Amino acid sequence: MSVQSVVWRAALLVLVPLCGFAREEPLGAGMEGFVYPHPVHMLDLRMEREPVRMAYMDVAPEGQANGGTVVLLHGRNFFGAYWQDTIDVLRRAGYRVVVPDQIGFGKSSKPDVPHSLHLHAQNTRRLLASLNIERATLIAHSLGGMMAVRFALMYPEMTQRLVLEAPIGLEDYRTAVP
Repeated sequence: MSVQSVVWRAALLVLVPLCGFAREEPLGAGMEGFVYPHPVHMLDLRMEREPVRMAYMDVAPEGQANGGTVVLLHGRNFFGAYWQDTIDVLRRAGYRVVVPDQIGFGKSSKPDVPHSLHLHAQNTRRLLASLNIERATLIAHSLGGMMAVRFALMYPEMTQRLVLEAPIGLEDYRTAVP
């Protein structure tokens, strides 16, 4: 079992109870049996020539659509389901809401390959392209904030707005860390 799998399983033991998701049996690495608030779809991708699957929710607006799309990016050791209340508010306001589980998180594949913000941004762009989304507002939490900033830098034409909630890693540590 990879170090990442062990860390992920340990995080689930802490996060699942905190999120109010009580379970009697343990979850697998793919969170089998864990019910997300909306249907989960899969996008087939490749990382380091290895096939992987990115899980995501694509939630239609409720009532009158306003034509906007919001992408919610989770933080480290989290997954898309914790955005449930935010999804509900946005869809009632007329937004289409796309919520990926980045590779290595949630119901997505957990390959034992190097990850980078650049790669997560590329995967998010591939997801949006597969859904025919040309521009979106990105709302991101924690590590998702770093992913969203990288996405906005790499794909400014696809970024309508950038909203960061408690982002980490945006500080410049060059003067404090050798």
